[in-house]
Amino acid sequence: MSSGLEIRDPIHGFIHRDPHELKVIDTFLFQRLRRIKQLALACYVYPGALHTRFEHSMGAMHVAGRVATELQLKPHECRILRLAALLHDIGHGPFSHGSEEVIWGVTGNKQAHEEITAQIILKSPELDDPLSGDERKEIVGLLKDERGDALMRSILSGPLDVDKQDYLLRDSYFCGVKYGVYDIDRLIETLCICEDRGQRELAITEDGIHTLEQFVIARYHMTVQVYRHRIRLITDSMIVRGIELGIQKDGLSWLKELYAYDGSEAFIRNYLDWDDDKMVRRILGGGDVKGYAHRMFDRLVNRRLFKRVLRVNFNDIDPPGRRLLLQEDPGKMREVQKEVECEVAKHLTGVDESLVIARIVKQKSAAKTEAAILVVRTDGAPREFRQESTLFNSIDAAIQEQYLDVYAPVSWADIHDKKEKLASYRREILPAVNEMLKAKSLSIREAAGGIASGGGTVDGDR
Repeated sequence: MSSGLEIRDPIHGFIHRDPHELKVIDTFLFQRLRRIKQLALACYVYPGALHTRFEHSMGAMHVAGRVATELQLKPHECRILRLAALLHDIGHGPFSHGSEEVIWGVTGNKQAHEEITAQIILKSPELDDPLSGDERKEIVGLLKDERGDALMRSILSGPLDVDKQDYLLRDSYFCGVKYGVYDIDRLIETLCICEDRGQRELAITEDGIHTLEQFVIARYHMTVQVYRHRIRLITDSMIVRGIELGIQKDGLSWLKELYAYDGSEAFIRNYLDWDDDKMVRRILGGGDVKGYAHRMFDRLVNRRLFKRVLRVNFNDIDPPGRRLLLQEDPGKMREVQKEVECEVAKHLTGVDESLVIARIVKQKSAAKTEAAILVVRTDGAPREFRQESTLFNSIDAAIQEQYLDVYAPVSWADIHDKKEKLASYRREILPAVNEMLKAKSLSIREAAGGIASGGGTVDGDR
């Protein structure tokens, strides 16, 4: 019998919500997710990609419930998993992951997004009624990977987490592509619990190997065809650079306040008042039509996008340069990117250096994600997925490709002009960038107290 609390979803059919979940969904802080697109401006490539964090969060909750039921978890564990999945994106700012990049740049804190999410869940008065204090702490502990057993944490954040299980199907559906389609019913049916070194681990049965391969291939194809699509990367980069320039060059104090996370309640109140459309309206309606932010967002709104002037596979960058471009420290990484942008700008007549954007395009290796998923064989012995799958190694090799992209406000007269200019840019810019990176690497090693011999290889994906 219907509970009257279900909602029709194009991916999962009916999603059922209990009264406590409904109270969370009906809060202002959750309804705000209706106004934050899941894929930012991917709709410029895939017009149907207008779905939001709101429906994705409910989809993740639904999948979490299905997984908990399949694994026969306790009622309290199921409740907490569903609520944690429902709230896992509550800390997203305008344009989703674009906001994360800006906050890193302003604060230097790579964990700021997780801290904002935790603070909202722990302290928001709107959650006083549906959630107890202990439930809030338990949810935050799971989302921050600090509390709860390995099984609960991996269901929410791991190689087979409910986030991926929902967004691959959802993004594929709304983009109008088939790349992300996999058999979610079969995948969930083959999930099991494996006792490993005294703790519960999320695993699959031997019968699920081919479905898991399908899942990994779906993630790879969505990454290459959708998440790494040239226009998607350009629009994301323009959003971030427009906001950064609004703070650094235009001196927009309201914009800096939005991203200068300091842990205060005042910051959270202001942060929760913003969404995609409000930011665009404020930037374009601010009056400074000559400002960097206004000009960048005017370009975005009217789809006058930057062009990719250079794409370089990391194999074509000398080893010292590769190491510099793959630094762990975001601040040092940004310094190197700025030097690349400066070098490229020298070869682009009349282009403002601030409007040249260098971006590292890469993805986590499957060897660091799906490879270690435990497969429980019919004899009861667990083995890692990489040992059981005949397709895994070839998939992993493809995933690990990495690039340096450079975008700028240039134009082409026609397709022939485009080909000629891109060939010219590569001939002129790549050697200059390689020389610049080599010189910078040399100066860093000298400053560190000596010059190491030999070339070496690029560090693994972070």
